[in-house]
Amino acid sequence: MAVPNDEPLPFIKLARERRGFGFDSSNTINYPIFLSDLSRLTGGNTSGSGDSYPAVNQNNPEGQKPDGQNPLGVSEFKLYEQNLTRMPFYYVYSSFNSSGACVAAFPTGPYYHTDGNNLVPSNTGEFYAYTSETGVNPVASGYYAIYNSFLQSTGKWMYVGSAGLITQIGNC
Repeated sequence: MAVPNDEPLPFIKLARERRGFGFDSSNTINYPIFLSDLSRLTGGNTSGSGDSYPAVNQNNPEGQKPDGQNPLGVSEFKLYEQNLTRMPFYYVYSSFNSSGACVAAFPTGPYYHTDGNNLVPSNTGEFYAYTSETGVNPVASGYYAIYNSFLQSTGKWMYVGSAGLITQIGNC
C-alpha cells in the first residue's frame, strides 16, 4: 500500500514503506529512524538509522516523493510508494473526443502510467501518464485508446488532463 494522503505519518510506517514492505505492514524496523535517511535519494543509513534504505523510487510523480533537499519534511511522503512501477501502454490519440481515439488506427507508443498493476488504470484522479518510463514529461492532454504490448485494443480509453493526471476512463 502507498503512503496515504490524509493521515498523520508515523516514522515507523514510513520506514516500512521505504524498505519496500508496505506502509501498513508489520515488518520489523530497527531503531533509530532518521528522517534524513528516509529522505536521502540514494538510500542508505549515513545518519545512523538502524536499517539501510533503498534509493527513493523516482517513478513516483513530483510532489509524491521526497526531494532530498532541506528542509526535510514528512509531508513529502504523502502518496509515496516504494515499489511503484510504470505500466507501458500503446495508444491512439485524439485531442477532441473518445470516439476519435477509439477509431481503427495503428497504435503508437509506448507511453507509461503510474498504475503499475493494471494495463488500464484502476482509478481516476490518482494515476498519471508520461511519455517516458522515468516520469519526467507528462503526456499531452487528450483522449487515449489503450492497447497492450501486442498492439491489441483493450476496448478502453482514458482522458488525461493537465500535468498528466488521468481523469476519466471509459469503454470504446
